[in-house]
Amino acid sequence: MVARIESEGVGSPTHEKAITGALNAIDGVEEVSIENGAIHVTYDPLQTTEKKIEESIRASGNSVTSAETDSEAPRLVTAPGLAATGEPAARD
Repeated sequence: MVARIESEGVGSPTHEKAITGALNAIDGVEEVSIENGAIHVTYDPLQTTEKKIEESIRASGNSVTSAETDSEAPRLVTAPGLAATGEPAARD
């Protein structure tokens, strides 16, 4: 899963270092990056939650102004002759 979180601390090197350090200390956080004015956190949903990630940012002395999560579930790729279900396509 990937959480995209906006915080007023983004843009300040001191705040960004505090945020990054706090997030990397959470079990289940796999990657933290700060780009385009937002914090992007890749995490294992079996080990942590977006709520814990947000709480960690707040505990580092920063606010959370916005948050959203996207799953990184693999997208189904179809091949010629196969329906999206993976079953052979019906022929007329």
